Amino acid sequence: MKAPEGKNSSPTVETAIDPPRPVRDQNLQMVVEWAQDQLRQLTLQRQEIAQRIDTIKRTVNGLALLYGAELQRGPEVEAAAGRRRGITNACRVVLNRADKPLSTREVYAILQGEFSDLSHQPGDYYASLVTILNRLVNYREADTFLRNGSRFWQRHQSAAHESDELSGT
Repeated sequence: MKAPEGKNSSPTVETAIDPPRPVRDQNLQMVVEWAQDQLRQLTLQRQEIAQRIDTIKRTVNGLALLYGAELQRGPEVEAAAGRRRGITNACRVVLNRADKPLSTREVYAILQGEFSDLSHQPGDYYASLVTILNRLVNYREADTFLRNGSRFWQRHQSAAHESDELSGT
């Protein structure tokens, strides 16, 4: 008769790291895969649409530079122009004028000096400014980076290069 074998109580590599548990419901797995695939496709579509919008904006701006007053403005352009009079457009102006990357505090100081009517709005103006600058990055109108632990903002480089090409400089 053999002596009973004792079980090794020390964990091995195989038992120390549990592999992920398989999804037992195939329907759930199919839905998750479908949702992930849809998310990838929609993200790609959004990027393509943003690029198309940028191209159309550049075309319209180029035509406006060439033809000026002869270019008729439609009601949708008028409505968009009315919406652009706020802090977001002021941030665009500040970044477009800047010859170097600006910190959030520098953007804030320029806005207070040049667009003082906007800085009297209620709420946390500084937090709103950071949110707007982040949105401009998402819209691919601005770039952001860290330097010495501080965040800096500048006009999107390809937009600057493309507008220089349109103006012939």
